[in-house]
Amino acid sequence: MISPSEAHRLILQHAKLFPIEIIPLQKAVGRVLREDITSDRDQPPFNKCLMDGIAIAFDAWQKGLRSFPVEAIIGPGIAVKPLKDASHCVRLMTGAVIPKGCDCVIPIEQVHIEGDHAQLKDWTMIKKNQYIRFQGTDGKKGQVLLKSGHRLWAPHIGIAASVGKSKIKVSALPKIAVISTGDELVDIQKPIKQHQTRLSNSYTLQALFTQAQLGEPHIFHLRDNQKLMLQSIKKILKEFDVLILSGGVSMGEFDYVPGVLGQLGVKQLFHKVSQKPGKPFWFGVAQRDKPVFALPGNPVSTQICAYRYVIPYLKKASGLEVKQESMSVTEKINIQSDLTHFLPVAKGRLVDTGGSGDFGSLAQADGFIEYESHKAQNLWPYFSWRI
Repeated sequence: MISPSEAHRLILQHAKLFPIEIIPLQKAVGRVLREDITSDRDQPPFNKCLMDGIAIAFDAWQKGLRSFPVEAIIGPGIAVKPLKDASHCVRLMTGAVIPKGCDCVIPIEQVHIEGDHAQLKDWTMIKKNQYIRFQGTDGKKGQVLLKSGHRLWAPHIGIAASVGKSKIKVSALPKIAVISTGDELVDIQKPIKQHQTRLSNSYTLQALFTQAQLGEPHIFHLRDNQKLMLQSIKKILKEFDVLILSGGVSMGEFDYVPGVLGQLGVKQLFHKVSQKPGKPFWFGVAQRDKPVFALPGNPVSTQICAYRYVIPYLKKASGLEVKQESMSVTEKINIQSDLTHFLPVAKGRLVDTGGSGDFGSLAQADGFIEYESHKAQNLWPYFSWRI
């Protein structure tokens, strides 16, 4: 039996980068960038006006001029000519190009416009270069604006659009097989008997991976039949990039999963982790390091193991940095055990739970901490439901 940290290390050690695909920028929200985004020109590409108002030569104001003939009215997106006369001004709108010869923008609130003349109000005080964003201030041509490995959210999409990226390289989404096992399980669309259990783990995992935008999950259910399980998993191994099984990994009479995976040539890297819940957790790799996660079937165990181990794998294989959050807990934890305990928390407080079958309590939590009783600390590794 190994520790959670050793299990984590072994899993990430076998995380190979998923292939790259090129997709339209509009479909890239939430995906993982797999190229550096560089600026195709200076940003801004010209000296930009930041206020509606007039642009003047600052020297003219220093010489005492307070009234300026208006040479032109310029809005955004219009090519401009240099200021003809240093004693004149140009009316500008926000985002317009600053004409050559102008080095000061005066807000319209400080100016009285009458006909083709602009008169500064008596109280107006100005500075050279005010309300001008100079060319290249935000970025130079060829400068890296986004590095590979970014998760693409709305601001990043905007940056890519600003440099003309209509298509973008991202990590391909792996095909994930979510496989539940057990004769007692009944799909949610079918009638259920008193002694049966609804198929909830598969839908939980499907929702998790869809939420995380780290794969395309597909649900399967296998009966506790060793021969049929062998046939089904053999086919799934050929068609899917990541396999995640739920149930059938403990010491029961019908826990066939480890043996079946061994028959199919999946190399076991560990079976059992010194943790609660989720102790029977199994992990191995098929050919070309294809990952196979076999999670304990109790709902809390399944969910905890998925967040603690599967999500970090998918992140690393997608090109994301795997970061560790921490959280302090406001109350004393009274657990003395050699096992690492995963404890649901909400806003820094423990959530009461009835054990590994009480998945209802997880809905009251915002994540869980990883607690080890032999460590004298109050800041614990924290895993949020929000990926």
